[in-house]
Amino acid sequence: MVWVQRWATDARWEVDGAGMLDPRVMHLWDAGGVIGRPLLEGLGVDFGGLDYDFFLLFDGEAAWDADPPRPLSSGATVIGDSDRLASDIAPLLR
Repeated sequence: MVWVQRWATDARWEVDGAGMLDPRVMHLWDAGGVIGRPLLEGLGVDFGGLDYDFFLLFDGEAAWDADPPRPLSSGATVIGDSDRLASDIAPLLR
């Protein structure tokens, strides 16, 4: 999970993990503003300006090189599309 500063009051020390405490989840702070619009544009994904509350799901064979992989599934907001995320990730967790 990558956390970004969307609002002036957002701060790294405020990140609480949002209940995602599974040891497979890594929490990162995007201090350089790399995640969000730049990443989505590079992947050809458009959430209509919603560039801070989204998920991108890749399979285990995805290779990040000069041509980035296309996500198997994506959605925004995470809560709004949580049913699709749960459905699409289930086969990958077996």
